[in-house]
Amino acid sequence: MNGDMIKKELIEIDFDVKNQNEYFEKMAKKLNELGYVKDTFLEAILKREEKFPTALPLEPYIVAIPHVEPEHVKKPFIAASRLKNTIEWREMAANENVLNTRFVFMLGFLEYTDHVNLLQVLIENFQNEELMDKLIEAKDKEKFLELLRAIDYSVV
Repeated sequence: MNGDMIKKELIEIDFDVKNQNEYFEKMAKKLNELGYVKDTFLEAILKREEKFPTALPLEPYIVAIPHVEPEHVKKPFIAASRLKNTIEWREMAANENVLNTRFVFMLGFLEYTDHVNLLQVLIENFQNEELMDKLIEAKDKEKFLELLRAIDYSVV
């Protein structure tokens, strides 16, 4: 598990979606067309997110890290999106809280055990104000990808 899971084709800069469902529909379609997920992915991610919300109240920006069971994934991925406008997303540990989310990092794994360490690395880095400000300022996918690949994934 490393930064190589982040592909330029899976990065969205100023992704224009009005809500969480639209985000999932657009990304599931793209991931399916590119061969990363199975046809069951969209329904599975919607159900999982309803049951286990994934927005994290991090500073300086709210980040959602949705993921789904491995049986819906064909090959591992990290799909990284900086949203054009914040959208409402329910908080991970407090389902009743709705957070205005600016970043979404959707994860796909082939093994159940793969996600725990990666989540820890991502959450730690998403609290780095300097990194997050650079992700906000990134003008294109190349710079966004460069910043994400510079993260130390060695503990994963």
